[in-house]
Amino acid sequence: PAPAPPADPSALRPLDGLADDRDALDPGSRVILVVEDDLPFARILRDLVHELGFKCVVTTTADDGVLAARRYLPHAVILDMGLPDHSGMTVLDRMKRDVATRHIPVHVVSANDYVETAMSYGAAAFMLKPVKREELASALDRLETRLSQPMRRILIVEDDPAQRLGLGELLATKDVETVGVASAAEALARLGAETFDCMVLDMTLPDASGLDLLEQLDADEGASFPPVIVYTARDLTADEELRLRRYSKSIIIKGAKSPERLIDEVTLFLHQVVSDLPERQQRLLAASLNRDALLDGRRILVVEDDVRNVFAITSIFEPHGAAVQIARNGREALQALDRVESEGASSIDLVLMDVMMPEMDGLTATREIRARPAWRGLPVIMLTAKAMADDQEECLAAGANDYLAKPLDVDKLLSLARVWMPR
Repeated sequence: PAPAPPADPSALRPLDGLADDRDALDPGSRVILVVEDDLPFARILRDLVHELGFKCVVTTTADDGVLAARRYLPHAVILDMGLPDHSGMTVLDRMKRDVATRHIPVHVVSANDYVETAMSYGAAAFMLKPVKREELASALDRLETRLSQPMRRILIVEDDPAQRLGLGELLATKDVETVGVASAAEALARLGAETFDCMVLDMTLPDASGLDLLEQLDADEGASFPPVIVYTARDLTADEELRLRRYSKSIIIKGAKSPERLIDEVTLFLHQVVSDLPERQQRLLAASLNRDALLDGRRILVVEDDVRNVFAITSIFEPHGAAVQIARNGREALQALDRVESEGASSIDLVLMDVMMPEMDGLTATREIRARPAWRGLPVIMLTAKAMADDQEECLAAGANDYLAKPLDVDKLLSLARVWMPR
């Protein structure tokens, strides 16, 4: 018999023990993608999606979730965080950095509280397991409302008339209406009477600070409180930034690159389809996505004895503005971290740790790192030679935050680094 053709790496794996609708979709189908490896819970989600009149596609791994989002362009995604191959946060990161899928609302479901991180990556909602059926039905009902109301509304709170006008022109499209106000009092009046999908807020207003406005909104149950993007020329103190983070999904300091960041954040939170944006907004968005604010200026320790892998990893991260430091085994990695502590050398933000190395392997080195109080919060991503389930468990048991099997996939590696990079 003729040899079987090689497996298509872009092919979605068939599901064992759970039927979905992937083979019964037509161009008019309204689809929800469920990314969940707990099959009994996936079955509950599928049945609920059917009850609400949607078709359902189910995948059980992060990689298949990304593939299915690109292939089926669903109306929404219900995403678990604890997946067998990578954290679900990498699915969210990769979807939101892909112009074809970034508009799709993602409802995160997790046994752990990642709410702030998930929302900052553009998740539409966050639900902690165990999730009540009514909670899921309510989230999908809100999606239904969104689908039936294509017009989005942005409230711009800015006291400078020229800036207010400029922001309105920058952000408005045929599907986005902007409303400008010059004071905190006007903003409160508008939010008490109308609904907005997003608010762009300057910190310096004539009658109150932006922070005062947010604290009043938080206390006022009658006013709508949309996602907030702080857009200010003023440098913030550490205390102000900490207080702002309670209310704001994003803080942008005005400067040469800030319009790009603003378009990136607004289109993300409004779930706008990139191909529908005006050409100027598409250009600004492309520039923002090509720059990598989370990696720029960060220091990554690569612990790897194979020169080819060292070269490959360096060539992946350096174009994104990250500095790469090399250690050839676990012992050298611990020495490099010691130097940071004792000599005040440049701090290390993230460790990429190979498992198989001479002198001290990656598992031993990771256990040593976790045994030191000063390094307990240092993110460690393990690089394994084979993608076996017990390998992953061993890496996580040793104290790694996540793991990636070789050969390294550039898209996945960058995504994991962004997800685990300290903020």
